Amino acid sequence: MKLPLVETLGWARRGFWAVMDQALFAGSNFLVGVLLARWLEPASYGSFSVAYAIFLLLGTFHTALWTEPMLVYGSGRFKGAFHSYQRLLITYQWRFGALASVILLLAAVAFGALGQQEMARSFLGLSLAAPVILYLWLVRRGAYVLLEPRLAAYGGAFFLVSYLTLSLLLRQGGILNEFTAFLCMALAAFVASVVIRLRLGSGQNGTVDGQRVWRMHWDYGRWALLAGALSWIPGNIYYLVLPAFHGLEAAAQLKALMNLLMPVLHFNGALAQLLVPGMVRARASGRLMRFAQASLVAFEGFAVAYWLFLLGLGRNVMEWLYGDKYIHASAWLLGLGLLPMLNSGALVGSSMLRALEQPQTVAMVYAVLAGFSATVGVALVWMRGFEGAIAALLLVNGMAGLTFWLVKGRG
Repeated sequence: MKLPLVETLGWARRGFWAVMDQALFAGSNFLVGVLLARWLEPASYGSFSVAYAIFLLLGTFHTALWTEPMLVYGSGRFKGAFHSYQRLLITYQWRFGALASVILLLAAVAFGALGQQEMARSFLGLSLAAPVILYLWLVRRGAYVLLEPRLAAYGGAFFLVSYLTLSLLLRQGGILNEFTAFLCMALAAFVASVVIRLRLGSGQNGTVDGQRVWRMHWDYGRWALLAGALSWIPGNIYYLVLPAFHGLEAAAQLKALMNLLMPVLHFNGALAQLLVPGMVRARASGRLMRFAQASLVAFEGFAVAYWLFLLGLGRNVMEWLYGDKYIHASAWLLGLGLLPMLNSGALVGSSMLRALEQPQTVAMVYAVLAGFSATVGVALVWMRGFEGAIAALLLVNGMAGLTFWLVKGRG
């Protein structure tokens, strides 16, 4: 049984705006990331990559306790009082952002004391940027809860213009580095957040019980928190392990290669913001499995098309972006290009479990994947370095897709 034409067109329109939003936000990050890889020495770019990987770990805590529950409860139980509900969440998230800033600042001081100046500069910039970036994450997801990714895309346009303008100005002044790049991100995130909040509006539409909201978010988020922390390990642990065994240059090499996968991964990430709210609604009407299958086909189709693009032009693109700095890594681009195909199955399968309000199952799966990454994956990196990291990423993403679809029927 197919979805009605009007509903299909509606989801296609929302999907277009979701992709546009992600393209605008991610495109600016991608461009600055590429420019940093081209302009900075590999050790400096490696320190930037390590710092951002640590920030993503903090981001998983924020997502688990605020963003992910908001996608579920904001689309359902608090749908009629969403603005009041989101204002309460924003208050909580600023407190978390302040804590994250302190943690990152302490890390910067520690690295400075150890004489690792590249790492110190990266963490110092991130300590100032983290609260604002996390605020933007929450505000953007509010537009997706209301199924209005168009509003998030408006913010994305301002983010892109602000980020690139500031970065180019700093580059012309010769002061664009791992520290100032994070400051550009913070200022651009603030502008984008204001734009989205103004378009969403903030009128009174009901009251919510703060204690009830916190209890619900904690009951859901404690599992999502565990799942988020565990899910960070398979995708980011290698940025920490590679420098420990093979130097910051190896981390820079992996990051430079992963930059080329960002377009398709961000495309998946854009549509994924619609998956949980859409699946919550599809579940209510008994169409969850059909919705999930259609989503998987869309994700896999784009991933295959992008892999074919890399097959034909990957090496040329790397040379154009980085010159000859990372060209020796291009031989691994075709293998790593399979990662989005493997990741698509995990993304759709885990979204189904979240829509079924089973974050504990998601956490259990990620525990297995994290254990694999921390043992077999680390061993591969230790023995084979950069090549081992690529092999580990492919193995763990393949395992993730298979496992999530095997357990989905339990919901």
